[in-house]
Amino acid sequence: MAGLRAHGDASALLSVTGDGPTQLLSYRQLAARALGVADALDAAGLVAGERVALLSHRRGANEAVGLCGILAAGGVVVPLDAGAPKLRLQRQFNDSGCRGWVHDDSANEVVTAIAGASLRIELDTEGLVLASVGDPVSGAAADTQLACVLHTSGSSGRPKAVPMSWQGIDAFLQWMTTLLTLSPSDRVLRVAELVFDLAWFDHLATFRAGATLCALSRRQLAAGRSLAAAIDALAPSIIYGVPSMFIKLTAASDAPLSSSLRAICFAGEVFPRRQLATFAERVPHAALYNLYGPTETNVCCYHALTAADRSGNSEIPIGVACPYAQCRIVTKDGRTIRGQGLGELVVSGPTAFNGEVSTGDRIQRAANGLFYFRGRLDRMVKLRGYRVDPCEVETTLATHPAVQRAAVT
Repeated sequence: MAGLRAHGDASALLSVTGDGPTQLLSYRQLAARALGVADALDAAGLVAGERVALLSHRRGANEAVGLCGILAAGGVVVPLDAGAPKLRLQRQFNDSGCRGWVHDDSANEVVTAIAGASLRIELDTEGLVLASVGDPVSGAAADTQLACVLHTSGSSGRPKAVPMSWQGIDAFLQWMTTLLTLSPSDRVLRVAELVFDLAWFDHLATFRAGATLCALSRRQLAAGRSLAAAIDALAPSIIYGVPSMFIKLTAASDAPLSSSLRAICFAGEVFPRRQLATFAERVPHAALYNLYGPTETNVCCYHALTAADRSGNSEIPIGVACPYAQCRIVTKDGRTIRGQGLGELVVSGPTAFNGEVSTGDRIQRAANGLFYFRGRLDRMVKLRGYRVDPCEVETTLATHPAVQRAAVT
């Protein structure tokens, strides 16, 4: 909280309405409201290191307040997707061992339908409402080394929980802040949902730097024209998103994007060369970065695009290992490949889940020392940045009484 308060009355959060940019919260207001959430969680009996689900159908002030409040209370944030089916949310809540909820009133119906919380805090437009406190329930063991638990698709038919440590998040945020020279004068456009690691850069790196987070509604994000209009109005300097979003932007208009943009990062899926070249033409003033890494490792490789990359005349690599990551390519029998070669990428370091992750990605190291993505070793696919395991889809389909067998190809 001291870090937030240190930025005083500077804008922490902006949105855009018909009248243009509107300040939702100053840093002083964000700190005060987050402290209210932290105090309520403490009064409700939350122990540092316990897990708390965060759910908001709206993107903006309450979501940022809830995030900062849970962290200030020493809790571990478990962000859930407001658009997910209730059964999936209940499984994620239970499997993560959550002690309770922080949510806004737009999520009342969903939260009420999911039993098991021993504490529940509802955020309103002015602060928060301690909606109910019940008898404690058993949850995951408290772990103060964790910052959050994210979920990704799992082959077992259930979403897979991926705990992320403070050590890993801090390493990532410090590196990104240095790479992008993030400062209080920056405006960071928040496009990813909190269930993605991308959004943790948006919130935490921005707030730590005293920069301004620009929040968009889901309606503004839905179409290329509305997204372009919001970018023009908010004049962000940094965007971190998935290629499909940038492709949507370029398809909506031939006009250049805001000259305020100075750095754009993309991750989560392959950016096709032709579409990348078209997008690069619309942002000639912005540096472009290709970031790579599954949820289990966060970003572990990166590449700053060259002029040749931007023209579409060369294949875009995933680049080199980030300073905090150790990346090696291994053969099927587990031998590490030195120099050029093709195999599975194995990542270790502070951001890697359980210390080391076999990514399941086929990666080639070229003669120039750069890594290139060569597909998956399994059937995993990406859909608008979401990782989807066909096995999970098959398992879910097979639970329907009208389905005898299911296969996803």
